[in-house]
Order: sequence, then structure tokens, then C-alpha cells
Amino acid sequence: MESRSRQRRERIDIIAAWSQSGILQERRRLLIEEQFTERVARANSRLFVPLPLTYSDDRWYNTQVSFLLEAFDALPQRPDIAFDSVWKVLEKTAGAWWPPRPERRVNITDALGRLSADPRLSGSVTDALLSDVPSQTCGYLFKRLIAREPAEGSRRARTRLSNGYGAGDILPAEIKAFLDLVEKKYEAPDTDTARRGAALLRRALTGEILDIEGTRTGLSLPARLRILLCGLLYTARNERYHGESFSPFYSSTASIKTYTHPHYLFLTSYALVHLLWAHSGRPYAPSLEAVEENTIINLREARTLYGRHWTA
Repeated sequence: MESRSRQRRERIDIIAAWSQSGILQERRRLLIEEQFTERVARANSRLFVPLPLTYSDDRWYNTQVSFLLEAFDALPQRPDIAFDSVWKVLEKTAGAWWPPRPERRVNITDALGRLSADPRLSGSVTDALLSDVPSQTCGYLFKRLIAREPAEGSRRARTRLSNGYGAGDILPAEIKAFLDLVEKKYEAPDTDTARRGAALLRRALTGEILDIEGTRTGLSLPARLRILLCGLLYTARNERYHGESFSPFYSSTASIKTYTHPHYLFLTSYALVHLLWAHSGRPYAPSLEAVEENTIINLREARTLYGRHWTA
């Protein structure tokens, strides 16, 4: 409680100081910001390595490049803001993926849902992303999808996963059966439930076949991809956009581990953007091999930076 009160006072004091000097003067960093800065300085990691881009006069493409630059400018200190910027590119790219229909504009919910069932995305890039999800991110998913916290955000996330996107979409039934099993396993929570539940979700997202309460079960790659797109990325984006989640690094509970979650959201959104571009057939499209190699490099750089905090 004392730490929380001190952090609240620090936030107010920062604004009070700026009210006298103006915000051109660099503010005093919070303890966690100092710790992260020191970690970046001493780690043998490049943090993040962008793919080189092809020159094009295409206006739509250059608009998206501008938001990528905006994202990179937020690094290394603010991976959450970098995620916000790359999300704009992912949303535009996903929306452009489908041919326009005169009777109805494809919204982002439908676009992401349909993308998750597109076999072109079920490959080495998405498999690499799903095979190395940070524990902090799995904890976030456990709260939203299993513990149902907060209630309204959880309801919306589970609704997106229960919706069908196109005829013959069997993913909602597969995901619901899995979530119901996990929820039953943890229906009597204890002090260690969240940690154990997050660890189980992490294993499930890798594609591992699990024994849950005597039932052998696993998630297909399209089901895991839908959880990634509709259950994780879109939920995190909505909570940030609508101000439903605390700005992460101003919290009294922030730690180095806190950085792993928005870093993964940013890294994953970035990889998915380039994966979609690679399949677009546009002159600026990177090769699939380049996207795969870049994704693996960036996961490795993240692991090097965060060490045990990525999986602990």
C-alpha cells in the first residue's frame, strides 16, 4: 500500500513540476524506467530489427510506412505505444485483404476472424509467434478468457471467439470446448491458479496435446491463430483505445516482466503485417522467407533482452 501511494504521488509530482517548467524539460524517470534503461544498455540485444522495405510511390503503402516509423520512434521505452502504431497498419492491411463488397464493408472484427481461418497464414511465421508467447501475455489471456476479469472485457473477448466467420467455420466450437475444459479445471481458484493457468495456456498455444482433467485435447493452428488475433491482439488494442487498462509503466506493480507483454503485442502485430504483405502480390511485398527469418530474429532479440522474465 505504501509503494502504491508513493507511486501515485510521483505521478502527480511529475505533472506539478511540468506545470512550472513546461514539458520541454525532461522529467524524472520512475524507478522501473531506470531499471529498464539500464537493462537495455547492458543487454547484448538489438531489441528489435525491422525488415528493410522496398521503395514504392504507392500512397496507401507510404501511409502505412509512416505509422511503422511512428512505432519505431516509441522504442525502446514505450513498446505499448509502438503496438498502438503498428496496430493501425495491421487493421488497414487486414481490411484490405478481402475484396470490397458493395452490400457491406468488412469491419476489423470480421477481417481478423476470417484471416485466422485463411490457410495462407497457418505457416512458419505464426507457428514461431505462437511457440514463444511470454508468460505475462499468457497471464493476460488467462484473466480475460478463463478467470473472466474484467467481466465486460472478458465477455467481449469470448464473444469474438464464439462468433463464426463464414460458412463451415468450426473454430468457435473447437475453442469453446477447450476454454470450457480449462475453466472447469480452475473453477476452484487458489493463490497459484493464475500462474498455473497461464503456464497451461502457454503450452496450449504451442500446439502441445494436453491432458486436462482426464481429457486429451489440443488446439489446431487456425484455432490458436484466432485466439492470437481476436482474443489477444484485438482485446488488448480495444482496452488501450478505450482507456480500460492502466498505462502499464506508470503502475506501482510495474516490473521488467511488465515490458514483455506490450513488446510481444508489438512484435506479433509487426510480423503479421509483413506476412500479409508477403501474400499480397504487391510490388513492395517482402518474401515469405524474409518475414520468417525476421520474426525468428526478433523473438530471439526479445528473449536475449528479457531473459528469464520472458517465461518466468
